[in-house]
Formats: sequence, structure tokens, C-alpha cells
Amino acid sequence: MLTNFIKALSLSAMVAVPLAACGGMEEQQPELQDETAIGQREDAFSGNWNYSWGDTQTSSVDIGTSVNRTCFLSGIGGHMRPVGAFLYSGGTYPAMAGVRKNASGNYELFVQPAAGKHLIAFARCVNTSANRLEVDWSTGQQASSGDKVIGPANGTRQCFLQQVKNLAVDIKDSSGDITGYGWAFDDQANPDEARVFNDGSYWKLVAKPGTHSYPVNYHVTAVCLDATQDLGNWNWMAGNPGTAQINLTNTAGATCGVTGVRGSFQATLGDWADAVSISTTGSQFHLDLANGKRGWAGCMQ
Repeated sequence: MLTNFIKALSLSAMVAVPLAACGGMEEQQPELQDETAIGQREDAFSGNWNYSWGDTQTSSVDIGTSVNRTCFLSGIGGHMRPVGAFLYSGGTYPAMAGVRKNASGNYELFVQPAAGKHLIAFARCVNTSANRLEVDWSTGQQASSGDKVIGPANGTRQCFLQQVKNLAVDIKDSSGDITGYGWAFDDQANPDEARVFNDGSYWKLVAKPGTHSYPVNYHVTAVCLDATQDLGNWNWMAGNPGTAQINLTNTAGATCGVTGVRGSFQATLGDWADAVSISTTGSQFHLDLANGKRGWAGCMQ
């Protein structure tokens, strides 16, 4: 189990490690490891940090202030299966992962997997909050209103995903009895998609489900901010089974985040690398993909 967990951490230059997540190990308090010399680049962003957090139980880690600082997803992986709503007397326990602000106003990286499953989230943070705007959207809103229009596209605005929340939906028979439940990100043939994109006129957020025979309900959150320069956007897909990696920018002072994910997130327990994520080799950014997943990434300076 330890070997698999280390594989996931190798994707991230600066990581947060919940040591109790692997099970069978002596439980310890999560420790945040800060390797600023690796995660920081001097240039357009004088602060540029990179984190990851994975667990088999609900947990989070504080990754610092949101004052004059913005954090967003640089990856997500694992198993997105939620617990069925009918098991909780009308309540729900979603599977979710991402980055958000906590009660103290700091950013936290968090995961909430179903029991016996695992999730991992990757984040990057930059030392600016210029014109920061956070928005959310759901499959229900997508069905009734179409794409969420965030605001006009211009030469400075850049947007990235922040959170994905997957809720169970009751499946009922003709008499109204609950016979099971459905959830998103489990069907490779009809993949679900969460994405923020620039259509040339506007930035938009979509929660676009695949063509399922059962209902799904998931929510996505994105953040937009101003940057000096748009360095480009990329998307790629891995074979299934298989892995893929494409190069993003290698511009000094750049940072990159995930702008979209699509596919099946039902990783085998302990396979922390079954993800869409961004890694670095020196100043070269990469988009890493596994097992039929498609990912979108954007880079800025």
C-alpha cells in the first residue's frame, strides 16, 4: 500500500501527506511538507506553490491564506462513487474533492470519498487575487439553462476548476420504490464532463453528463482571476487501459491548472496515479492522464 501511495506523491513537487490514509499503518496526524524551493518560481508569479492530498476517508489540509492569493485544481483522481442517498433516509453523502476556503479564510485541499474508496486532489496557488471570481454550476442547472456564462473573455482573465462534487441520485421503479441509485463519472462509454472554457467571447462553466440510462447529479466550481499573459490551452486523452503525458508550457514564471476533466473515475483502491493531473520536470509542465480520461489544462504568466 505504501508503494502505491508514494507513486501518487511523485506527481507533485510539494505535497501534503495523510499518513493514516493507507490503512494498516500507525495513525499519525497529517503533516504538510513545504518544499518552497521546488514549488516557487521567480518571474511573473513571485509565489507559485504546488500541493496534493489523498485519503481513504474524509480529510483536509490547510494550505494557507486566501488574501492576495488564489488556489485552483491541478489534478483530481481516484474513485468518485458517492454513498446512496436512500441509505441515509433522504440525506446524501457526496464524493467530492478540490480546493476551497475554510472558516478561517484560508484555502484547504480536501477529499471526501465513500468508505473503502480513495480520492486525491492536486492544487496550485499563485500570489495574486486580481479580479478573482468564483462560480459554481450543476447538472440540473446545465439541463435547464445550458452553459454557465461567467463573464467576457479578455486578454487577462484565466479560469480553472476548483471542486467536483458527485451526489447519488435515487433510481425508482414505476410505483415510486427506490431500487438503487446512480452517480456520475463511472461510465467510460458515456463519459461525464466538468469544464471551464473560453469560447472566444465569454468564459463559461459546464457540468455536462454523458448519455446515461440513469440520472446523475454533480456540481462543479471554478475560479477566475487576471494574469499577465495567456500561455495556451491543451487537451488530451489516455487510452483505456493506459497512460499518456503531453507537454504544456516551459515558460519561466508560468503556472498551469486543470480546466476540465472527462471520463470514468473509479480507480482500483490504492491506485493513486489513476488521475488527471499536472506535473513538472524543471520548468516544463506536463498533463498526465490515465485509463481513458480526458483532461484540459491552461497555463498563464
